[in-house]
Order: sequence, then C-alpha cells, then structure tokens
Amino acid sequence: MALSFSRLTVFCKDAERSLTFYRDLLGLVVVEDKVIEGAAAGALLQLPPCRMRIIFLATSAEAPVLVGLFEIDLADLVAMTPPVKRPATGQTSLVLETDEFDQLAGRLEAAGVRFLTPPQRYLKPTASTRSPAGTYCQMIVYDPDSVLVGIHQILPLN
Repeated sequence: MALSFSRLTVFCKDAERSLTFYRDLLGLVVVEDKVIEGAAAGALLQLPPCRMRIIFLATSAEAPVLVGLFEIDLADLVAMTPPVKRPATGQTSLVLETDEFDQLAGRLEAAGVRFLTPPQRYLKPTASTRSPAGTYCQMIVYDPDSVLVGIHQILPLN
C-alpha cells in the first residue's frame, strides 16, 4: 500500500477572509473554486443537507493542491477554541517553506496577522540526513480560523 500527501483541509467560517490570508498574503493560487449543495454535500461530512464551497489552493496553477478551504452553510458547526499563546496536544499546523522570509514576515505583520512565534533565526551548524546546516528562519502565525501556519526558510552555510 502506498500513501501520499493530498492536501490540508481547513473548515473555515468565512472563505473570503481565508482567501485574503492564503491567497493575498501567502501567495497561494486558487486552482479550483466550486459549490456543492444538498444531501450529497452533507453526507460527505455526516451533516444534514447543506451548501459547501470548496476552494483548492496551490503554489502555482500547475502545482499539486496544498490547501483546501471548505466553507459550510446551512448547517450548524461547532467552533473550535484553540489555546492562545501556546500549541495544544492534537492541534495541527501547516508548515510552509518560502524563499522570501523577511518580505513575507513584513506583509503578515503589516496586515495585523496574529503570531504565535514572531520571526526568529537560529543557527544549525551541522547538517543531518534530512536537513542542511544553515541559518533557520521561522515564524508561526494563526490563520483567520486560528489554524497554526508555520513558515520557514533555510539559508545554507557557505
């Protein structure tokens, strides 16, 4: 049996707010935007008949889907209350790599995005099997639905 990553799905309260974050701030590209309605939509998630807007985002128009935004109307969903200022057991995080860490950090700060971990740098002097030596730039932010999004860049040692 072979498994591979397909996408991270975020059940969002407001798809337009989530698009502002994932598309406009992070730079992901909408590769599909569709609506399904009725009993079939609800059955996908064990809900009564509902309306579901599904938006798939990728790093480019040709790249595989990375994030799916699912906005569900006509069904009562319980809002999760994630902890503030620290992660919790069972909480998930989307981790993205960028080649424009400082510029992205500036855009997120200017937009008033909430940070769990503000931009930081640390030195990893020795390479390991899966990660090179270098300066690691990392930050963790909250998306509009309080999903943790880690963003990093590795600046290799010369």
